[in-house]
Amino acid sequence: MDAQNPTPSRWAKIRLVIKVVELRLRFVALMTITGLTFAYWDTLGNLYDKWIRPHAHEHVAVSGIEYYCPMHPQVVQADKGSCPICGMPLAKRKAGEKATLPAGVLSRVELASFRVSQAGIKTVEVAYAPLNETIRTVGSVAFDERKLATIVSKVPGRSRVEALHVNVTGQRVQANQPLAELYSPELNQAIVELLNVTARANHEVAPQTEVGKSLMEGRRELARASIEKLQRWGITQPQIDEILAKRKTNFTFTILSPIAGYVIKKNVVEGQEVQEGFPMFEVADMSTVWIQAQVYEHQIGMIREGLKAQAHVEAFPSESFPGTLEFIQPRLDPSTRTVEVRFALDNAQGKLRPGMYASVDVNIAVAELPEFKSRLARHDAKQENCPVTNLKLGTMGDPVSVDLANRKVLICCASCTSKLKAQPAKYLARLETAPRDEVLTIPEAAVIDTGVRKVVYVETEPGVFEGREVVLGPRVGDRFPVLSGLSLSDRVAASGAFLIDAESRLNPGAAPAPAHDHPPAKAEEKPLRSAILTDDDKIVR
Repeated sequence: MDAQNPTPSRWAKIRLVIKVVELRLRFVALMTITGLTFAYWDTLGNLYDKWIRPHAHEHVAVSGIEYYCPMHPQVVQADKGSCPICGMPLAKRKAGEKATLPAGVLSRVELASFRVSQAGIKTVEVAYAPLNETIRTVGSVAFDERKLATIVSKVPGRSRVEALHVNVTGQRVQANQPLAELYSPELNQAIVELLNVTARANHEVAPQTEVGKSLMEGRRELARASIEKLQRWGITQPQIDEILAKRKTNFTFTILSPIAGYVIKKNVVEGQEVQEGFPMFEVADMSTVWIQAQVYEHQIGMIREGLKAQAHVEAFPSESFPGTLEFIQPRLDPSTRTVEVRFALDNAQGKLRPGMYASVDVNIAVAELPEFKSRLARHDAKQENCPVTNLKLGTMGDPVSVDLANRKVLICCASCTSKLKAQPAKYLARLETAPRDEVLTIPEAAVIDTGVRKVVYVETEPGVFEGREVVLGPRVGDRFPVLSGLSLSDRVAASGAFLIDAESRLNPGAAPAPAHDHPPAKAEEKPLRSAILTDDDKIVR
């Protein structure tokens, strides 16, 4: 054995191994602590805040009352005051009670900027835009029922067709044009009675006695009744004048067309006998026609009488025929889930023929729908919402009036004054009347439809998204018109909204606030966090 390099003893070797293991364990422990620190950074921050304010926490525990900010539920104080982030008055609650969200807010999610980028969340601004929907339907051309006339024999008993002036179906006729000549024994008997009565009434000398005058007046009354009977049987006044002038008893009366149009039905031939009420001819005026079509059930809310339409037929592919929606059937066809609608079209040139197939385009401006018009009328009549928080005035107590830009603006509470004056153009734009033919719109991708309600996520400040229930109109293309729930210049999550919704369901935050809780507001400064705001995140101040 070398004296200068003695061989290590067994215990020296064991100590050396332990030393090496200890050094490696120190490195592993250091890396583990560093990783846990980054992973639980938010929790450590909250614990630190609680640790440096022990007296406030003890005071809350003793009194059983605490004050919190509905906009920032992590801010909790033992005494009354304002939120150090947004400056709004704190609301009171029992210690340990579940935090509540402002009225109208269903959930709130707070994400750090890097998580927003990772999730691909993009926001767009709610703005006015013209929305026009075109409903295309198909139908068939039909006669205008208001311009159909059926010509019947009105003379009692049986009449014989002596002559036909119109003997071809489809022939065009003018108003008052003769169609046929009829002979009726009943009519001849009535004519004889008329001639006899009028002859006696006209040739007798006017009596001088009261009895004679009464008899004369009776004969004249019989003459008037006979003339009225002939008129009810379809004999015109010129024909009656001719009978009285020529005193003809063997009379054939002429059937006249009441309207101009086309003979679409002819049910008689020359020499045929017809009874009273028999439909001899049917004439149709085709200067206007109908198109009877169907619209689906989900489109009913968008259509109304008076809408303009454009029709197209295969016979004239390069032409369009303007028309008007005149009638919507009151019942739905349960087998096809459609409603029949009727369009009236001018057909002066006669190009549209009953039986043709036609496609109809109805262009609908969403701003002209009744629900949007009524909302605009209410908006013009009186200010209803706070332009800063979009809450209904009166939710936070008596509204506060602020003089701004030579006008009085009502806000829900005094804490909104600074925000209103800091960005007057932004908030006053929410009070302006919507431009003509324009409505507030949001992308379809921003809407989460739960089946019970529709929710959008509004970015109230960088990284903070609030779920709000909205009332929307019918979808037009890839956009929805907004009836209520959003204001001009709000920013909604248009991409990644379903990820925010999933996060809020997996980690439910505070419950919606009752009506007396304080409304939400935008914070002026916000620490970046990556969490859902729950009771575990509150900071006792």
